[in-house]
Amino acid sequence: MAHATLVRTTPAHGAVLDRAPHVVRVEFDDRVRIASGNAVVANGSGKSALAGRPRVTGRTLLLPLRTGLKDGVYSVRWSIFSDDGHREEGTLAFGVGSGAAAPISVLGASAPFAWNNVLLRTLYFFGLLAAGGATIFWLLVRGLHSDRLRAAYAHLLFFALLAAFLGGSGIVHSAPPGTRFALLLKIAVTIALVGGAAAALAPTVRVLLAVAAACSLALLAAPTLAGHALDRNQPRVLAPLVDVAHAASAAVWIGGLLSLVYVLPRAEDPALRATAVRRFSTSALVAVSVLALTGLGRALTELSAVSQIWSTSYGRTLIVKTALFAPLVGLGWLNRSVLIDAFSRLRRSAAAEVTLLCVVVVAVAVLTELRPGKDAPTATAAPLAAAQPAALPPRNAVVDARELGTLALAVARTPGATTVTLLGSDGTGANGRRVAVNGTVATPCGSGCYRATTAATGPLRVEVNGRSTTFDVPARARPAADLLRRVARAYRASRTMVFDERLASSPTISSTTRFRMIAPDKLAYQTRNGPAGVVIGAVRWDKDSPSAPWVKSPQTPVHVTEPGWGKPTNVHEIAPGVLTFLDRQIPAWFHMTLGGERPRRVRMTAAAHFMDDRYAGFDVPVEISPPPSR
Repeated sequence: MAHATLVRTTPAHGAVLDRAPHVVRVEFDDRVRIASGNAVVANGSGKSALAGRPRVTGRTLLLPLRTGLKDGVYSVRWSIFSDDGHREEGTLAFGVGSGAAAPISVLGASAPFAWNNVLLRTLYFFGLLAAGGATIFWLLVRGLHSDRLRAAYAHLLFFALLAAFLGGSGIVHSAPPGTRFALLLKIAVTIALVGGAAAALAPTVRVLLAVAAACSLALLAAPTLAGHALDRNQPRVLAPLVDVAHAASAAVWIGGLLSLVYVLPRAEDPALRATAVRRFSTSALVAVSVLALTGLGRALTELSAVSQIWSTSYGRTLIVKTALFAPLVGLGWLNRSVLIDAFSRLRRSAAAEVTLLCVVVVAVAVLTELRPGKDAPTATAAPLAAAQPAALPPRNAVVDARELGTLALAVARTPGATTVTLLGSDGTGANGRRVAVNGTVATPCGSGCYRATTAATGPLRVEVNGRSTTFDVPARARPAADLLRRVARAYRASRTMVFDERLASSPTISSTTRFRMIAPDKLAYQTRNGPAGVVIGAVRWDKDSPSAPWVKSPQTPVHVTEPGWGKPTNVHEIAPGVLTFLDRQIPAWFHMTLGGERPRRVRMTAAAHFMDDRYAGFDVPVEISPPPSR
């Protein structure tokens, strides 16, 4: 199942602001709904700083703040339901006033694992797979039907659809309204109810058996339409097709075995039974092959590293599921090659196979409650130690940075040594990695810090757990603090500016936005195929998509021509017109290409915040006005 992924917060985690904001904005890559547990408190007093009820506009959670907040540190806990119905929580902290302490959240966050949901999902999944598979089995043995077999098939469909209805009804009561998951679950429950009623009446009204069969087949698409295959970071066409094929092949196996155990014994003619068994045996062989291949394909889209197989709950559950799959294949081979002509023994073996498949469905239900392995927080080498901010490099080093997967990777080079800094998505140092620089294994030097002896010249090839990237950073470069100050003055003096920004939080989650700005406090933005906004002074308007209506809300006035860096250090000109530096307050690393004394391109690397701005023009004609009311 899908999870909404946090894209950015405003203020950012760890930010220290001159003035208190009016609202905390938490933006995601998908639509969200409000859950309980949202809070903003002052670290010093523990008192709430919320000015009203949280609200959501599309993909953004808004937490309104009281006016006149005093200088100090404030902790935020956000809590939402993603569009698939999963609850997610997170925390951040920001400071107000230049003298504020380093912002550290005093609030905790958790998204509890719900075993009652696992049981309900098991009932729901098993019911729809059994009903869909039994229908496919019924189509396979067409021409062999009799009244006794039709009645048995109708009974099997009724109980399978009843299980899907009961499980789905239990889940839908706790599903957050308005989400894709809740909507599709209600549709699935309705289809199961209609199909179950038709199956109950089918022994006396034969035409209703076709209605029940159609409902059973339609239900096989429900997990795909409500689940992770439609997530934004999945292949748009391939993922749903693979997911449907995975569900259909599982249904052929489960539903066919149940039919073998419950329906076929009603057949009086042994020759008819033998024909049906052989047809199912052939289809089951194909289904198991498709199931294995599609399962592997889905796992590959949910994991981004081999280590996630054993280091995440999602991966460990996949191991359990795979371990159960092996004996199931063995039983299937036994049924096909040895017992296919001994129906009574085949029936007993098939019953054992169904029992094991029930346990596999439980594992599937657990998987749908877990965050995919590639999105799970990365384990550190010392899991019992509290996560710490990353140790930053010496101020005289020449620096540069870029993203490496979900990590922010920075290098700081001095004659004879290179320091590597790794920042995780939560802003803390990423420890326990194997880091090598030009083939020399680096030794730990603090939280997220690794140091290696390197030559004074040549590029730096940095390898982290087998993944590598190369930096062209000299050991010595011309100090450029004065040049950067001139760039900042020219930036602030601009009357207008236009630039395109690519913002990513991971290799699979990114957005591209065109910004237009007019000094001192007007801006408009439009994300490609996504949200748009207009800010004029203390008011803003937002819309979630090109066809959505504009939503008006308050806004802390922004100085649109204020540079994105505050107090830079390590400022060097590493090549003509190319500056690199580090803003330690965020922390964030900048790589700037100049056009005269104004930026032409600025690349910023921070925790889960990989930004690339390309400037189209300064002091060019720009018009910004409030959007139309309709």
